[in-house]
Amino acid sequence: MRIQKIELYHIKMPLKFTFKSSQTTLKDRETIIIKATDELGNIGYGEVVAFNEPFYTDETLMYSKDILEYVYIPNVINKKIEHPFQIHLWIQPTYPMALAGLENAIVDLYARRHKKSIMDVVFNEETNKSIYGGIALGDLEVENLIEQIKFYKNEGYNRFKIKIKPEDGLDKLQGIREEFPHIQLLADANRSFKKGQIQILKQFDELNLTCIEEPLDSGDFQEYNILQEEMNTPICLDESIQTLEELNTAIKHKALKVVNVKVGRVGGLYYAREMIKLCRENNIQFWIGSMIESGISKMLHVHLASLKDTYIPGDLSPSKRYFEKDVIMPEITAQDGMITVTKGYGLGVEIDENVLKDYTIDYKEIGEE
Repeated sequence: MRIQKIELYHIKMPLKFTFKSSQTTLKDRETIIIKATDELGNIGYGEVVAFNEPFYTDETLMYSKDILEYVYIPNVINKKIEHPFQIHLWIQPTYPMALAGLENAIVDLYARRHKKSIMDVVFNEETNKSIYGGIALGDLEVENLIEQIKFYKNEGYNRFKIKIKPEDGLDKLQGIREEFPHIQLLADANRSFKKGQIQILKQFDELNLTCIEEPLDSGDFQEYNILQEEMNTPICLDESIQTLEELNTAIKHKALKVVNVKVGRVGGLYYAREMIKLCRENNIQFWIGSMIESGISKMLHVHLASLKDTYIPGDLSPSKRYFEKDVIMPEITAQDGMITVTKGYGLGVEIDENVLKDYTIDYKEIGEE
């Protein structure tokens, strides 16, 4: 297989609501859609999920764009590729989100070319045909959070992740837990607590949380070890874990009980698979997170979340929750809180080229026609 052409669509998708965390506020979502074409005309799609500002990781969308155009894509154009994961021999994951988007497009292309699904290419094991959806809610007033949880519970959802900050996170979660004693409840602090606030964090144990995600601003594994020894609530790491080496170190330091695996953050499906293997070997729970992203990346996470030993439902909900129109056909939908894992080759969905072009604010083509 040879990649003959790669197209980069820098898109801007208006959100249906303003999403707030302790680190940022989003009204629109800009990403880069990568379209790869081989010498036979087969096509695959991937997505770069970096943000415009470096609040989540240091990699920004513009860094991703430049490294793709001038370094990563020239390394794969017109080279013979036996398997998509071969590109990891040529490219270091210095910019993991850029690398993930490129790899995902090549995996999708390869799967379609060989008439296989994404999971047939990446994992050789039985998976679930449908998955439970999960709702991630921003840093909102507690009354608003309770109202939204009521709405989504009526839609069949039972797993909710709440963005929190030190000033009022505990109060919000206490209010939610009082109203909903039996839901699966997670807290995501996005590194907003300091080492000196451990006593506040210990109070979260009374809330029966499924886990607390990224509480400490330092990201120091030794500090997480101390915190986990003092807390009953499982600590889940997300943005602190970008490489296999970091995950291995965190496990050795006993800094976590759970890890949130996001394909874009860790550098692609190859690295996601290796992290899942490492978790299985060390009795660390894993679950499949998600970004605010288009259906191209979201559907990839739906497939990954179909693994039978995932810890909890991921941050996966219908396309219509975020966007008036997604770029995939069919869009992601849920019935009674359940999402069907698409069948078919590659991602199992098609791309609505008209919608993609409508959202495009910049376009580049690299390689031959």
